[in-house]
Amino acid sequence: MFDDDEDEDELFNDDDYEMSEIEVWYDDNYEYLVRDSKVYLEITDEIIQFYDSVYVTSMSELEPAVQKLMLQQYPIIRGESRPMVVEYIKDTAKYTGHEFLMQLYMVVQDQKQGVNYREKYEEFQNWVEFYGRPAEKPVLNYKFFEEHPNLTSNFTQEMKEEFAIESLESETITFDIEERLKKEYYNIVQPIVLKYYRELDDLNYEGWIMYAVQIREIYEDYKYRCEHLDAFIDYGFDEEDINLPYKEFSAKLGVKFNERFDREQAAIEKNP
Repeated sequence: MFDDDEDEDELFNDDDYEMSEIEVWYDDNYEYLVRDSKVYLEITDEIIQFYDSVYVTSMSELEPAVQKLMLQQYPIIRGESRPMVVEYIKDTAKYTGHEFLMQLYMVVQDQKQGVNYREKYEEFQNWVEFYGRPAEKPVLNYKFFEEHPNLTSNFTQEMKEEFAIESLESETITFDIEERLKKEYYNIVQPIVLKYYRELDDLNYEGWIMYAVQIREIYEDYKYRCEHLDAFIDYGFDEEDINLPYKEFSAKLGVKFNERFDREQAAIEKNP
């Protein structure tokens, strides 16, 4: 009367299956979680522990905290209400926390598996030098005169000293601003991540270098996205331009910059 196989197929129809939140997250982040594996791996207890105790709890605090920081560091963003731009702002805050946590998961797993970073990465010693030490403040620099002798051939020693001092003052102001912004970012992100990701306490020296690499690289991504937003809003781009590829956006920005410059020059000439 009835086909048992058909009944069983209907009972376990994949079309009716709804994935859980962790299954969706696992599929989206599969490459972070299994990396070099050649076979599909199931969600392990360790992955569930990371998701529940580290990822979800950290992200619940990181996203709003980073978004608040964006508005603080780049005030021009505050008045933005266009849906696509607002979504870009939210995506930036989410990306910052998400990418950092997933990269740290791989660092922790590398250490558990005994990965030798000096063998894995040829650049590792350079990373130690760059990421493992505080940034150095600018110093007096006279290389400009050596590199551009034709431009400075008429400079007296006094003029060279004055030029070098003025350049140093400008570079120091820029350095201080950059360091302040970076420190503000670190002070927001690190306490949250370290609070929930307790396995980071067990990182060895090489592991902490990789931690320093990741937080700095993701900060640079964060800064790039924020500066992109700042220019996008400041130069009056249309909403749909928010997701333009880099080359197209840069070309369009160049046109808008030149147009603004021409308007300002015309205004100066009109009202000297």
